[in-house]
Amino acid sequence: MEEKQLRLIMLYEFKKNNSPRQAAENINAAFGQSTTSHVTVSHRARSGRPCELDDDTLRNELQLYPDATTRELAERLNCSHTTIENHLHALGYRKVLARWIPHVLTEATRTARVSICQSLLLRSHRKDFLAHLVTGDESYILYENDTRHAFWIPRGDDPPVQSKPNTHHRKILLSCFWDAQGMLFWKLLHDKQTVTAELYAEQLRRLATAIQEKQPRRVEVHLLHDNARPHVASVSRCQLEQLGWEVVPHPAYSPDLAPSDYHLFRALKYFIRKKKFRDFTDIKCNLDLFFNSQSQKFWSDGIQSLPLRWSQVIDAQGDYIVD
Repeated sequence: MEEKQLRLIMLYEFKKNNSPRQAAENINAAFGQSTTSHVTVSHRARSGRPCELDDDTLRNELQLYPDATTRELAERLNCSHTTIENHLHALGYRKVLARWIPHVLTEATRTARVSICQSLLLRSHRKDFLAHLVTGDESYILYENDTRHAFWIPRGDDPPVQSKPNTHHRKILLSCFWDAQGMLFWKLLHDKQTVTAELYAEQLRRLATAIQEKQPRRVEVHLLHDNARPHVASVSRCQLEQLGWEVVPHPAYSPDLAPSDYHLFRALKYFIRKKKFRDFTDIKCNLDLFFNSQSQKFWSDGIQSLPLRWSQVIDAQGDYIVD
């Protein structure tokens, strides 16, 4: 039997919705046991599918199954995966990894984000409010900040290997507070020490002292921090009442609205990338260098960008800001 004839028979079996194994059995029963195999049928019948594909049909399929592979799409649309790839390329589609987000936002969470952002935008004397705003947060600093490297190598050579960062690398917790003028107070906790309500209350007292020393004429403090348990514990709330500070509303699961997350820590992590610290003192010296080397504009930009981000959340109906 000629190759062309055998392919047509295979296509006929495929059109009858027979499995490759059943098709091979039917063909071998009619033309001899050594005519073909189910592996050959699977490959050749599929490659013989018609190549006509309607672009609108492909778009509709992508809306239903946006994470489908080209082979899965080929199965659904009865054509080869090469045809799918060609059409996707012509339509301008590309496959990308999903973007990680901090949390899956519920409708209630999105509504709360919009409501809080609207209330903050409507505040009177917003310029004075931002000038008196103090924000703070915590972030882990790794002793070894490895990143994956790209290498130029001759075509055909195997790429060099690099071990993945150890998720249990030594790390230390940084706690800091700052405003539009600069860093006010920061502290590195000792190994394995974490922030408790009592420790946070103590840090607030030390922050108050730092503000009095650095900004003696300051009479107002609007504190913006997230809803971590030590921040909202009764001990911390009592300390804030004693200090007479206003706590700025902050929606849950919203690091995109926390200046430390979207501005300060992002720049800090870029500064320490590829660095390996010998000890506690080495980390402390590098952090001191980073904080002191930032211009006043750097600190101001981190605070003054808040109204724009509040507006972006409102426009996005509560969804996360895409940076």
